[in-house]
Amino acid sequence: MNAYLLTQLPLIVGFGLLMIVASIWPRGQERISHVIVVASLVLCAIFTALWLVPGDQFFGGAIHITIIGKALAYAGIGLALIAVILAEDYLAKVRIHGTDFRMLILAMAMGLFHLPLAGDLATLFIAFELVSIPSYVLAGFNHGDPRANEAGMKYLVLGAFASSLFLLGLAFLYGATGEIHLASIQHKVALLVVQGSTADLIMVKAALVFLMGSLLFKTGVAPLHFWLADVYEGANMASLAFLSVPVKVASFGLLGLMLWGPFAFLSPTWKPVLLAAVVCCAVFGNFQAIAQTRLKRLLAYSAVANAGFILLALLLNSAWAFLFYLVVYGLTSLGLLAAFMALGTDVADVDKLEDLRGVGKKHPWLASGLTLMLFSLAGIPLTAGFAAKFAVISEAFKPNLMLPHGFYAVLITSVVLGLISFFFYFKLVRSIWLSPEEESSEEVPRQLGWNAIFVLSLCAVAIVGLGLLMRLPGTPLR
Repeated sequence: MNAYLLTQLPLIVGFGLLMIVASIWPRGQERISHVIVVASLVLCAIFTALWLVPGDQFFGGAIHITIIGKALAYAGIGLALIAVILAEDYLAKVRIHGTDFRMLILAMAMGLFHLPLAGDLATLFIAFELVSIPSYVLAGFNHGDPRANEAGMKYLVLGAFASSLFLLGLAFLYGATGEIHLASIQHKVALLVVQGSTADLIMVKAALVFLMGSLLFKTGVAPLHFWLADVYEGANMASLAFLSVPVKVASFGLLGLMLWGPFAFLSPTWKPVLLAAVVCCAVFGNFQAIAQTRLKRLLAYSAVANAGFILLALLLNSAWAFLFYLVVYGLTSLGLLAAFMALGTDVADVDKLEDLRGVGKKHPWLASGLTLMLFSLAGIPLTAGFAAKFAVISEAFKPNLMLPHGFYAVLITSVVLGLISFFFYFKLVRSIWLSPEEESSEEVPRQLGWNAIFVLSLCAVAIVGLGLLMRLPGTPLR
């Protein structure tokens, strides 16, 4: 059997089993469906490690295995697995039908896996939609909540427009080059740049505009980020764990693969655009986060600020710094959401800054994990967040780099404005440890689900471990 089909078999079989379980086993299906999804994702990762080798091609080049593509596929599947474990108890709390939710996750996992390994335009678009369509449903999955309905509808309408731009960009790219395989397109674009073929080159640049517009929207890069806070606030935390991490990693990965692949020879065109986007991320992300008192909206603007550093790694053509930052950001975000889930009650989530008052005194270990996640997002030394930011900055000072004009000014601006993030992250830390808890007539028990605590512990160990590991001799930071 085709080796690539074998890697997808667990996801396909798992999806079929979920349909059967939902149909004939009405009782106890939640726990069974959870086991099926976890087993499917784990087996997919194992089979990928065993049978997919960089350089392999399948289905006539529709699938092309590369080192960075395989790493992105691992990151997407691994972060999705952690998010599945995190969501288990929470789904019952918000009265979401877990089996239906997990069907969407497996469908999305197929897209997360295919997207970085796509070798032609058709596969690329199908994988893109396999990630996008479940995302729209997840955003509004809790249909009993008006905010979720608003989030789902807003994300659907704007996301459909972004998908249209993406498809239009692929059409222009095919029309200009007459090729469908990405490697052939890259070669053809290089010839057009060398020959100076004006008409076809204009079409390629138009394709670049459409594709970058679509992907910068999907990744929540400023100034195309204004939808992000509303969708984050409306989505329940289980859905947000997928929308803010695996989907974001896949979208950034696709942006990197397109800019470093088919559009590599047009870097003088797209690098100034990314430089402007980095400045917008630093300004909008940090300044808009200052005024936020709702935790999900704060997380949204924090994502915008971090997107700027990811774009800097793209500008530097540093694959390892790019991947490292994506993984660290994903683990930190999942750890933060795990802490929020654990601190919620049986009837409500932590939603506002005031909900964290006095948590450090009653749940010191949980509060310590949450504080560590906030320190990592702020870039405090000895955390993986600091190592990720330092990795990007250190790459900028390597010799013989061809950097666009104004790069160092943008880099300094991002670092200086990033200091503003200390204010709003430490505002949360102060509320956790230094603010007295509001007096109440009766004690409200926290949810403290085992899975949220497990994920928070796992992410905390990873954040500390990666932060220390990158300081050892022989690592890229040395």
